[in-house]
Amino acid sequence: MDGQDLPEQPPRQSHLLSLPAELRVQIFEYIFHDSTKDCGLIKQSGRLIIDDNYDPNKGLAPLLVCHQMYRDSVYLGLATTNFIIPNLFGDIPQRLSALRPKQIESVRNVTFMADARQFRKLMDWRQHPFDMANLQLDTLTIVLHRSSFWHYLFDYTEGIVKLLRKLQGVRRLVIVRNDARVKGSLKTWYNRLVGLILKVDHHQRYEVYPPCLEDVWWTWSFNKTEQTLSLEAKPSKPLVDEDVYFQTVLPLMEDLRDSVENEEWNPDPRSRYMYY
Repeated sequence: MDGQDLPEQPPRQSHLLSLPAELRVQIFEYIFHDSTKDCGLIKQSGRLIIDDNYDPNKGLAPLLVCHQMYRDSVYLGLATTNFIIPNLFGDIPQRLSALRPKQIESVRNVTFMADARQFRKLMDWRQHPFDMANLQLDTLTIVLHRSSFWHYLFDYTEGIVKLLRKLQGVRRLVIVRNDARVKGSLKTWYNRLVGLILKVDHHQRYEVYPPCLEDVWWTWSFNKTEQTLSLEAKPSKPLVDEDVYFQTVLPLMEDLRDSVENEEWNPDPRSRYMYY
């Protein structure tokens, strides 16, 4: 029998799960990378607002294919999904407690809606977001609840500054106006927040004994178009002579002064009182 008489063999099919684990992981990275483009926030006339149609479960759909795919990619899926609590009544710690400890550690992005009640809870955090020590977030986003009521963010400035000096497990903190009504404007409150950060830092370094250094230093920025403010966590600054310290923070104080001069006009003279 020559080769021409041999029966044809069907083409060999290659299945995803038959590939080496390293190659499967690379494929999963491509799959879940696309899901990071949908973060649950959209732009409307340049302003950033919450997307009411966002569903984080869509990004996690590949985990439902089979048990093997779930085991291979569950941590990657959790890390690339932005988990959003789009209402004021969601209990984030309770929802996260349904996950295993290693899965909680994989969560990287959480967004929640906030009004006065959520801000009061936030100021009660001891050192970690939601008092969960195993939560290590790349971004924690606070979206202001949009309604006919005003947000009085100035009521929480002191408590938020106190929290920021010790907050662990958050690389980036973002506050989104979400077209909500903010008394005095979000930009004005941002300036007062930055001013108080600088004032408290100087006081704790040079006016108390022993000096009380921050656990975390933050850099800050404000996006006027998006109506958002961002804080990036950095290592604590070392204790230096006061003259050296002032030279270090002088550019920050000058930037703050310029920002105050460009903020919306408020007829209340107290709004122009600076903290340094």
